[in-house]
Amino acid sequence: MSEESSLSVSPLRALVPHKEWAGLTRYPLQTFLSGRALLRQGGRGTHVLALVRGLVKVVRTDRDGRQRLLAFRGEGEILGEMALQNDGVRLADVWAMTDCQASIVPAADFQRFVHEHRLAFPLAVMAFNRLREQTEVHDGDIHERLAMALLRLVEVSGGDTSFSLTREELAQHIAVGRKAVSKALERLGPDRVTAGKSRIEVVSVEGLRQTVASRVGI
Repeated sequence: MSEESSLSVSPLRALVPHKEWAGLTRYPLQTFLSGRALLRQGGRGTHVLALVRGLVKVVRTDRDGRQRLLAFRGEGEILGEMALQNDGVRLADVWAMTDCQASIVPAADFQRFVHEHRLAFPLAVMAFNRLREQTEVHDGDIHERLAMALLRLVEVSGGDTSFSLTREELAQHIAVGRKAVSKALERLGPDRVTAGKSRIEVVSVEGLRQTVASRVGI
């Protein structure tokens, strides 16, 4: 396994020709300010969003009220497509971490577009990558998992290194306790990452890459 392949979370835009992505983003744009919901858990799958600007987090609330931060998504992603299957409902909230813009694509139009442009395979590749992402972030020592999660966050954000995130949210994302995240941050060290009350700063991307490289045996 290479470091690049392990970290890659290619959005749909990177998996299809430019004209296909342009076709999805021709629909009306809506702006979502930071902190607002783009999609809500339990809502009907009436449309998908083609994210053309910004960074979002996907959060699921379980029946017992506990929240899980499932993933981060950036520009070039399709959001909400799973709820289109069998007229289903949305399984998680999607929240804007920065100001975002997304094209609203009606469900029927999206399904027709997928069929006409033969996008079933790229969507399957995207789904596999997302499954791998969630599997890998729960595997290994906690400081390595945290480094992996932060590197992916840098990647999907387009290279940003400062994020509006709490230690509790990072704990939800890698499925550990908040104290475990604090210990992992200490182990990574302030030369790699620093954490305030509600903001995470990646100080050294290369330092985090070295941590992940040791994990995957490079």
